[in-house]
Amino acid sequence: MTARSRAVRAVVYLIQLYRHTISPLRLPTCRFTPTCSQYAVDALTEFGLFRGGWLALVRLLKCGPWHNGGWDPIPDRESHSDATGEGPCAAAVTCGTAEHRNRPVQQGKSQTSVV
Repeated sequence: MTARSRAVRAVVYLIQLYRHTISPLRLPTCRFTPTCSQYAVDALTEFGLFRGGWLALVRLLKCGPWHNGGWDPIPDRESHSDATGEGPCAAAVTCGTAEHRNRPVQQGKSQTSVV
């Protein structure tokens, strides 16, 4: 086990500790699906401590009355390579969005499809 994976596991443990001890004492007020804590766990597990931590921080900064909330999953790994100009959608700035996929966005619905 590397130091990075231990650090990620430690942060995930702290988030899970919050989810099981403090969160049940509060009213459910998260305006996002998945919840911010689940988003953080998913982002940290998928992308590691630095990028996953950054994604979780940005998600927490969205929390407030100025954002509608709704369905907001972690980004796909290939959308990161598309933004760097390496993927098949490198020329499209909106790669991975509903406009690029020609499908309407429905709140609470995943845009991914299994073929």
